[in-house]
Amino acid sequence: MLAIAPLRRLTTLRPLTSLAAAASRRAYSAEDKSTADEAKSAADQVKETVDKVEHAAEDIVKKVTELEAQVKELKSQLTYGKADFINLQRRTEQEKASTRDFAIQAFASDLLSTVDILTTALSHVPQPVPEDAKDLAALFSGVQMTRGELLKTLAKHGVTPFNPTGEKFDPNRHEALFQVAMPDKEPGTVFETQKDGYMLKSRTLRPAQVGVVQDTS
Repeated sequence: MLAIAPLRRLTTLRPLTSLAAAASRRAYSAEDKSTADEAKSAADQVKETVDKVEHAAEDIVKKVTELEAQVKELKSQLTYGKADFINLQRRTEQEKASTRDFAIQAFASDLLSTVDILTTALSHVPQPVPEDAKDLAALFSGVQMTRGELLKTLAKHGVTPFNPTGEKFDPNRHEALFQVAMPDKEPGTVFETQKDGYMLKSRTLRPAQVGVVQDTS
């Protein structure tokens, strides 16, 4: 009977050991689950933060793109505005110059009549002037000086004479008074200028009065 007692005690301890191991496993299992839940929660928070950052980055990129488009549009408007302003300045200067030219045109035309009279008077004085005709020489010199001063005054305002003899006839600059057939000259050529023409800068103030070689073909 004494030998059987220890065996009973061993048999009794085995169930207790199994219970303790099971309890320990349950404890570790609960701790692992808690850690996993915490890890999952942290991962969810990180994902949420990443999503917010991505959305914020997309908004920033969108705004930057919109701002770049606005800057490009403003630059384009500035360029066109600058070009329009420069063109306006040019047109204004051209209109001012045209107004000045038009203002002097009538006055210059009146002076040309005086120049023509003086030129005609000089052309009727025989050359050279006779030595004994001192009064005529003095008159000739005075008329010549007056004509020269008038031409200088006109030149200061852009009015210049031109003689187209030998040039091709140009209806914009020449007025044909007559035509003559001349076999030794090219048809349509100015062979004689009876009255000089005048330009007001680049504009014909008065056409030259000319004789033109006739085309007989």
